[in-house]
Amino acid sequence: MDPRLVKVWEDFGDIFKYQCFLHWWQENGSKLFDSPQVEMRFNKYLASGLEFLIHSDLVFARPNMVCIAIPIYLDTEVARAAILDAWELARVRGTHYDRDAKYQIFKLDLKGRKTIVPAYRAWALNVCVQQSLESDELNHWGTFEMGRHLNLSPRNQIRDKDNLENRKRKQNLLRTTFCQNKKAAINLIANVEIGKFPCKNEVDVCQRWTALQQSELDKAIDDGLWQPGNWMDREYSFMLPDEAAYAHGGPGSKVIYMLDDFGAVATPFLAPKRIRAKKKVA
Repeated sequence: MDPRLVKVWEDFGDIFKYQCFLHWWQENGSKLFDSPQVEMRFNKYLASGLEFLIHSDLVFARPNMVCIAIPIYLDTEVARAAILDAWELARVRGTHYDRDAKYQIFKLDLKGRKTIVPAYRAWALNVCVQQSLESDELNHWGTFEMGRHLNLSPRNQIRDKDNLENRKRKQNLLRTTFCQNKKAAINLIANVEIGKFPCKNEVDVCQRWTALQQSELDKAIDDGLWQPGNWMDREYSFMLPDEAAYAHGGPGSKVIYMLDDFGAVATPFLAPKRIRAKKKVA
């Protein structure tokens, strides 16, 4: 019943019918995230101060017309020449496209981008702990143990030389950091559901399911079918197929190995745009 969720589902489809994310991207990425190709670079603003108006600037569409805004301070002769230049440019250029990509990649500052992978790992580990069997070592982990394993706050890792007061303080800080990362993941996921990538804004809540759908969902949760028990394996194979193909077993929980691989994933979006050259030592 949420049209935002319906639209995302219609556009993205069942991603898990593809073998991995790269296969989904090759078939769907460009039509969802690429801007339409234009005949030539379109610049709304001209040197004379004139401005081409696009459909979003107008109250109603003006098909087959070139709409131009003219500054009132322009000299008459300058305005005439500028209008003629704009007219000729529009005729030569032909139809211009002012549409952008169907889905946008939001700009986050470096601090915001750094939280994406840790937030995902915190959320995923929390779900795995909640679903773990009593015999699993994860079953008794709390927010402190999860935050410590994920190394979410290196400076608050407990050292042998820490006294009792410092240990308690660090434990509380690590618990807080873990909860902050989990909350960030929940916000990221909520925005993904309505087609915003990546975004942490609060999402307006509206009714999503009919009474029958809600009843079926509740039963699936009670029966352990949502999320299914193998959800982490599927997500791991989908996002990191190369690592999954050569995954090796070992002592401890399999989830730990998978989350460690997610933590080691390449993050080029965190690399600086320009790398300063090292100063030569005389």
